Amino acid sequence: MSLPLRVAAIGLACLAGSASLTPAVGEPASRTHDPTLLLQRYLRIDTSNPPGREETAAAFLADLLHREGISTRLLVSPAGRTSLYARLEGGPGSDGSLVLLHHMDVVPPADNWSVEPFAGVLRDGFLWGPGAVDDKSLGIAQLLAFVDLHRRGVDLTHDVVLLAVADEETGGAEGTEWLLTRHPELFADTRAVLTEGGGNRVFDGRVRWWGVEVAQKRPLWLEVRARGRAGHGSRRDLNTAPSRLVRALANLEALPREYRISPEARLYFESLDRLGPEGRGGWLPRLERAIANGRAERLLRPGQHNLFLDTVQITLLESGRQVNAIPAEARALIDVRTLPDTDADELLARIRRALGNEVSVEVLLDAPRVAGSPVDHPAFGCLESALGDRAPVVPALIAGVTDARHFRERGIPAYGFSPFDIGARDAQ
Repeated sequence: MSLPLRVAAIGLACLAGSASLTPAVGEPASRTHDPTLLLQRYLRIDTSNPPGREETAAAFLADLLHREGISTRLLVSPAGRTSLYARLEGGPGSDGSLVLLHHMDVVPPADNWSVEPFAGVLRDGFLWGPGAVDDKSLGIAQLLAFVDLHRRGVDLTHDVVLLAVADEETGGAEGTEWLLTRHPELFADTRAVLTEGGGNRVFDGRVRWWGVEVAQKRPLWLEVRARGRAGHGSRRDLNTAPSRLVRALANLEALPREYRISPEARLYFESLDRLGPEGRGGWLPRLERAIANGRAERLLRPGQHNLFLDTVQITLLESGRQVNAIPAEARALIDVRTLPDTDADELLARIRRALGNEVSVEVLLDAPRVAGSPVDHPAFGCLESALGDRAPVVPALIAGVTDARHFRERGIPAYGFSPFDIGARDAQ
């Protein structure tokens, strides 16, 4: 993974709600904080989750804020996971708060990196490291915007909260979910949240449209276990734990894929259709015909499928220690992502039927159905105003899940926005 150093010059400060709802012109916070060097330092902090160890990252961010005279709170969950909270107070009559949210934890790096993952390597104009795209780069951008507001003494019509959380990569139970449950008073006046999840169309070095995430798929993570008699590998037995698990997973893989256009996907692609050649002019009616004719596979490009399917992906297989010993147990982890309007109980029942009665199924993580964030909200309008001179803004649906869902479950609008000129290849 890598992050181009060409960062879009977008004023996140506009979302703080200055009197004109446009960013004031002033000396940027980066006059003493070089964004590249800060991100390198941040990337060098290993926050692989599990186990997370976000306390070191939180201390790093807190130190930067303290040097600016900004107080912080470190909030620690019962499991010892640390999140950071800082707040800039608005002027007289300020109305609620805007939360700038990012997560400090990262997915553990695979073994095939071409550089040392946590070295913060800068090579050929790219920064390398877990979190370079997801999500430490956004964290540094938000921190510098936050510091800039403080330095310039902007007369805010809303308070601004900087929130760096733990545990997003494994569902947020020890991070955002815990904070909202244990410290609801910190978010009682939250008007909107700005976080990760945006996806911009960058082509030939230019942003063609900004995709501001307003809706996302929902997680349904499952653990499947099979049990059987242990023994020696020389014994032929079709009812071992591995055999039972393999049969169950084969049935699951054979489930037909059912394409459909959810309301959230329709809003996204109708918005793109209206852009004409810059978007996907006339594409949505073609997709509707393709789905009706059973030919969606031919029309959809790689990656697009996920926006029109409930996906079922086997991500982990575990069983046994050596070739000549039959284990008594075998298990698999399955990452299911449902479309926003899917009946998750019905889908789970269908998955259980496919897996059959030779295995047990446990739900590790799920999420309720919630409405997407409204496009007629002042925060979305502010993004349109700030970004629209450069390229159109469209309300996007994403196949991933973020901590935005925890706020939406509580009726708080959240918007995923990436301020970077970053192409699809580099965002993988």
